Amino acid sequence: MQLIFILILIFAVLVAIFAIQNAYPVTIYFLKWQFEASLGLVILICLLIGAVSLGSLSLIHQTKAKLKARAQSKEGEKADQASEGVESGELPAGVKGETPPEILAAGAGEERDTTMNAPGGVDDPSQAVES
Repeated sequence: MQLIFILILIFAVLVAIFAIQNAYPVTIYFLKWQFEASLGLVILICLLIGAVSLGSLSLIHQTKAKLKARAQSKEGEKADQASEGVESGELPAGVKGETPPEILAAGAGEERDTTMNAPGGVDDPSQAVES
């Protein structure tokens, strides 16, 4: 931490020397405005604007990352709670213990398929499940 502070202090001294040595007046034109300022001051103001912009973008990025991590943590806790409930024989809140009629009708009287579908949806005999 002290090393960073020393480097920042050295950089500030170099910028101050630069500003003193470049004290020539320059005319700045921006849209309809026109004003004169020293070259060193203009460069320092641009440096400050760049640092504030970079800092604010970094802060936004860090905030998004923290919010994403918090959301993933909450989802993980919910999944853990649901898995604990399933292991103990309980169903998660809002889930009834009944099997929908569509599933019952689809499986009635048919032999169960023991092959797994490949990611493309094509049956692959090399992925057959042994019973």
